Amino acid sequence: MVDFAEALTKAVDNSGLSLERIQHHLAARGMQVSLSTLSYWRRGRSRPERPESLKVVTALEELLDLGEGFLTDRLGDKRPRGRWVGQAMSLEDMWDSRATDLGEVMARIDRAPAASTYLSVRDRQVIGPDRREVEMHCTGIVQALDDGVDRFLAIQLADPADLGVPSIETGAPCRLGRVRGEDATGFLVAEILFDRMLRAGETALVDYRVRMRPGADSEVCDRRFLRPVGEYVLQIDFHPDAVPARCYAFTRPSLQEPETALNDLWIGTTASTHIHVRNSKPGIYGVRWEWD
Repeated sequence: MVDFAEALTKAVDNSGLSLERIQHHLAARGMQVSLSTLSYWRRGRSRPERPESLKVVTALEELLDLGEGFLTDRLGDKRPRGRWVGQAMSLEDMWDSRATDLGEVMARIDRAPAASTYLSVRDRQVIGPDRREVEMHCTGIVQALDDGVDRFLAIQLADPADLGVPSIETGAPCRLGRVRGEDATGFLVAEILFDRMLRAGETALVDYRVRMRPGADSEVCDRRFLRPVGEYVLQIDFHPDAVPARCYAFTRPSLQEPETALNDLWIGTTASTHIHVRNSKPGIYGVRWEWD
């Protein structure tokens, strides 16, 4: 039996409609779905699972003149939410209702990058004397999962109280490509370009810095992984004049599942703390703190 991605691709090709026209027809029916999501479904990089997405699939069956169940019957059982390796979580898993906003911003970067994943990544968050975020410095090793990988997408979401989306700059050996940011949605999406084209299995070093525009005290910092990661370090550096009363690590498999507090974190004499995660599953990993 032809799988969902192949069936959708053939149906779209046979219809003569572009993804942009399909998106327009779906919007006329009150269904908002990003071009990147439709593209990922076609390429098998993600698949619809949430109720809202399954409604879109049903609408596609009608729009593309397919029989009832032609696409939905090819989805099979829902993906397991446990320890599965080599597959990607969907944007909906990590961003919930904001996935549509993120997909729209991603779609403004013309070419979706070939698949890659972090082997290791280190984030260093700096908190200023006013208790507000100053910047996030990110370094890591990225491995290509396909041939032809020369970039990846960095994603940052501004807090609701922020004065706007942050800015971003890169350090050697990578450079900055196209950048799309929207104050309305709070998302910043930027291409981080490698210094060479990678084949599957090859690695590249990445280095970029995100400068925040905070409008209120900061209380949390996290990283959302769509794929498993070999090693993750999150370091929080507080200003000596702004040290929180309590700090603890947390994890969350997806936004559809509850947050779990792992343990209290000790803040050292340098007003710094960190978490270290190894061989992590896809999910959300972060640090929360309380000022009083």
